Amino acid sequence: IAGLWLAITDWKLWWMAVAVTSETVALSFSIYLPTLTATLGYNPTISLLLVAPPFIFTAIFSTFLAHHSDKMQERFWHLTGSVALSILGFSISIATMNVAARYVSMFLMAQSFTTLVLWSAWISSSLARPPSKRAASLAFVNAFAQLASVGGSYIWPTGWGPSYRISYIICIASSVCSIVMAWIFRIHLKRLNERINGDGVRYVL
Repeated sequence: IAGLWLAITDWKLWWMAVAVTSETVALSFSIYLPTLTATLGYNPTISLLLVAPPFIFTAIFSTFLAHHSDKMQERFWHLTGSVALSILGFSISIATMNVAARYVSMFLMAQSFTTLVLWSAWISSSLARPPSKRAASLAFVNAFAQLASVGGSYIWPTGWGPSYRISYIICIASSVCSIVMAWIFRIHLKRLNERINGDGVRYVL
C-alpha cells in the first residue's frame, strides 16, 4: 500500500500513464489485423496466415531495440524511432490500396509494440525507488493503459473499411501525442539531472 501511495502521488506516474495510454490507442489495429489482412483480397485462410509474420518480425526487432536501448542507457530516441516506423506504416495504408505496400505497412505498424517494452523500462528507471513504488507504478500504468484497449476497439467500424483511413489517422494522432509527451518528459528529466551533483543517481533519458 505504501508503494502504491508513493506512486500515485508522483505526477510522473500519471504523465507516463497517459502517454502509454495514448500509444495503446495506436496498438488497437492489432485487434483487427485479420480484418485488415482480409482487405488484401486473399481467401480467409491466407488472410489469417498473413497475420503472423508482422508479429514475428516485431518480436525479433523489439528484442534487439530493447537490448540496444539498455546498452546505450537511452529511451526517448529509441521510442521515437519505433513510433516513427509505425506512423510510416499508418501513412502508407492511408495513401494506397496497393496490396504489397499495405502488407509492408503492417510490418511497420507492428513496430509500435516495441514502445511498450521501452516505456516499461523507462518507468522502471524513472520511478525506481523504493522497489515497491516501482512495482506499483508498472502495474498501474499497464492497468490504466487498458482503457485505450477498450476505446480503441471502437475506431475500426466496418463502415470505415476497406481503406480504414480515418482509423489510421486516429492512430497517427495518438502516436504523435505519445511522443510529444515523451519529449516533454525527457526535458524534465534532463533538467533534474542537471541539478544532481557528484555521483548522484541520474535519470535515464
